[in-house]
Amino acid sequence: MTRNTDEDDSAYRLDRRSAMKLASVAGLGAVFGTVSGTGRDARTPDPIDPDREPPWDGREGASDRWARDRWFVAFETDPRVRGGESAAQADERARFRADVRAEGLGVTERRDFTRLWNGLSVSAEFGDAVAMSALDSVAAVYPVAIVDRPEPVDTSPMLETALSMTGADAAQSELGLTGDGRSVAVIDTGIDYNHPDLGGSGDQSAAYTAESEADRTLTGPAGDVHPRISHGWDYVGAGYDAGDPEADEPNPDPDPMDPQGHGTHVSGIVGADAADEDGVTGVAPDATLGAYKIFDTGSSTAEIIVAAMEDAYADGMDVINMSLGASLQWGQAYPTTAASNELVSQGVVVVNSAGNEADLGAWSLSAPANAHDVISVASAENTHLTATAFGVPGLDEPVPYLELSGSELPPTEGESAPLALPAQSEIGGEAGYFGCDPADFADFPEGHVALIQRGHCAFAQKYENAVAAGATGVVIFNNVAGLFSGTIQDAGVEGVWGAGISDTGGAALVDLLESGETVTLDFTDETVTVPNPNGGLLSSFSSYGQDVELAFGPSVTAPGGLITSTYPLEFGGYGMLSGTSMAAPHVAGSVALALEAEPDLDPIDVRDRLQNVAEPQPWSLAPDAGYLDHSFRQGAGMIQIDETITADQRATPGQLSLGDGTGADATVTLTNDGETDVTYELGHAGTVGTAGNSFSPGFYLPDSSVSGPETVTVPAGESASVDLTISAPAYGLPNHQYGGYVTFTPTDEAHDTLRVPYSGYEGNYQDLPLFGYYAAADDFVAMEPRLQRSVDEGEAVDDAATVAVVEAFFGHYPQELRITAEHERTGQSFTVLEQTYAPRSPDPETYYEYAWDGRTQAGESDGRRPVPKGRYTLTLEALRTLGDPENPAHWDTWESPTFYVSPPGQRAPGSGRSSPGLPADE
Repeated sequence: MTRNTDEDDSAYRLDRRSAMKLASVAGLGAVFGTVSGTGRDARTPDPIDPDREPPWDGREGASDRWARDRWFVAFETDPRVRGGESAAQADERARFRADVRAEGLGVTERRDFTRLWNGLSVSAEFGDAVAMSALDSVAAVYPVAIVDRPEPVDTSPMLETALSMTGADAAQSELGLTGDGRSVAVIDTGIDYNHPDLGGSGDQSAAYTAESEADRTLTGPAGDVHPRISHGWDYVGAGYDAGDPEADEPNPDPDPMDPQGHGTHVSGIVGADAADEDGVTGVAPDATLGAYKIFDTGSSTAEIIVAAMEDAYADGMDVINMSLGASLQWGQAYPTTAASNELVSQGVVVVNSAGNEADLGAWSLSAPANAHDVISVASAENTHLTATAFGVPGLDEPVPYLELSGSELPPTEGESAPLALPAQSEIGGEAGYFGCDPADFADFPEGHVALIQRGHCAFAQKYENAVAAGATGVVIFNNVAGLFSGTIQDAGVEGVWGAGISDTGGAALVDLLESGETVTLDFTDETVTVPNPNGGLLSSFSSYGQDVELAFGPSVTAPGGLITSTYPLEFGGYGMLSGTSMAAPHVAGSVALALEAEPDLDPIDVRDRLQNVAEPQPWSLAPDAGYLDHSFRQGAGMIQIDETITADQRATPGQLSLGDGTGADATVTLTNDGETDVTYELGHAGTVGTAGNSFSPGFYLPDSSVSGPETVTVPAGESASVDLTISAPAYGLPNHQYGGYVTFTPTDEAHDTLRVPYSGYEGNYQDLPLFGYYAAADDFVAMEPRLQRSVDEGEAVDDAATVAVVEAFFGHYPQELRITAEHERTGQSFTVLEQTYAPRSPDPETYYEYAWDGRTQAGESDGRRPVPKGRYTLTLEALRTLGDPENPAHWDTWESPTFYVSPPGQRAPGSGRSSPGLPADE
């Protein structure tokens, strides 16, 4: 991902490959000033400073998020699972095709969805997609999101400590549960079905394939059904990459073999069953798996995800795990979220990773994790990890390390060259061996191994500076407690290995060097298991909620950082990955255990029960400060599946979404299925809040409160309702999210405390403007849309060039977008764009672009045609998030400078250029 911040705005040229492409914009600080925003009252506290760097401090910029010229077309009739009739759906498609022909639109149908979501995916150029959205036969048009494929990191196997964090080990050993009779669909990169821990023979040459796309039963060459993986299909084929225009056409295949590793890793967490003492055991080792392969060499798309979801439902899967997502999407309207909710309504438990987009700031929960009925899962760090270790003469203990991804691994035998430090430098008032400036290596001895401190610049920059100075290896030591696994992207150089070590390991090596010792490393293949100082804390990458519609999320937390599981045999059989991708299968496997214990639980009951006994974790950015991490980032907390299964008491609903305002009233029902009465004391714990700039928000002390009865007694076999009033902090901050936990603590020690997490938004949500963002609590940075020229001055254009492009920055999520072009002289108006449920910008330096080619949206009989020549103004209207379309105060409006549109073959006045239509002056 790259960001252009050096070019002058007037020279900036837009990339035309995709009309919905994200375009970086230069020099925003010089272009836009600040205006006064929402004021703060006298009791508003200052932000609280974390001890550690927030995840957005390392934000790298925006990547493409939309598939080129791919669209979802939604129809009005309900999907089949909700009672939609096939005849009505067929009629909608017939009317749509007739409308497309009548308007002369270039639309190619790709996939037809009827079961969980009613619509099509199509190929069409942007102008035709805009015209398509205005057809009477169409309910809505959405761009098809690109979903990135996760990248693997390899090391040695260990899964036991992660299982103990969730109580899965106790559920297996003490309750005798294994997931027997339950099935879990893994929608991912496929599964290595030959892995012995997943029921395979260990023979890498064996092939299992599906009968057909209609019959996905996975069988071997002799017709034998796979012993653990019941169904499978490859939806994309070899070489597919949705982000590559040369490889973005799927070529489905009946073989769901995993070529990459992620899906096999996820599957092992769900249900590996160790074939020998060197293997791993997952959460539900007897559960049946389904291999729905939607990734190959690169990214995939939302349309393929929906297809896999529909097939998993048809195959009768009890649980669907999706360790994937598209960020910056609305919760209910988008097809992947709508299909997820439909699955839940049909009794299928859907588990989805919350997303690894913490660097995007607040409101970054991914889709379909933001579907309101799924179980969305945040990631916490494993309590222990296994790592290879360096021996160090002069130190009593070995120094464990993890791979610096993108570089070569250290050797496993022999001795390294001597270590050397870069010059000590001071950055931001902090002194250290950071190596961020090439000058820091001016005196670095060539041929040595560079020992560099983490912080203040990218790992790749440190590595490249060391390589340029002649380093043969690079060791980066942590600036916070614990080991880390970093990446240098594609900066790796042949012959120069890299590794990441802990802060204590680095300090020990620095002490030796500063004392004048010659320090070398003994390369070994020795592995050590070490405690992780960050164990149980939220992973730095785990996304922030709430859902943009103010729905609570994520639901719960599970181990996702530094998790080792099964890996394709081709790549060694075992590997370690980090991500909410690894947290979700811990929950999916746990759900299989819960359903084995109580098969009739519906999906919402399962989620409620997991949340009731989950354990909230400390604030990961200041774990010793005494605050709980955001409820809208960790959900209910770390799951405890054994307690979930054995608990005779529960609280419903399991989560509370308070909406905006000063708080809300809520009713929680306590149910006691035990044999004795239980008396509970009402309690409350607030969590750290966020406010101000969504992209890098400030943190604020918890100050919400809960009132209700001091105690409530629930007789055996009965239920009792508890009326509560939850009050928001009265801080008067803009964009202020707050949260906490309502607790019901039993007066005896024989029962568990029940917790109900909540989240809310203080103030009026519609006061949050779209064209800008809060730089601080009381400063609003104006980020007005703007009009861009489509070609450079003096450049001749002979094809149907774009007339004008509106570049729009959105500090939050527009509920509706409308762009119209108005003829200055006649007042005639033409629709350029109509869109619902648009995403916000991913960072303060990225605009979305909306292009107009100077043609009408749709023609009577001759298709789209050029508008009359003359001067035009474009008007962009954006409805604020959850705004009332009938309330003018909820709309943000911008009007462009005038520009000239000329028909094909004519010249725009004063331009000296011949074109179908070009901006004349802005």
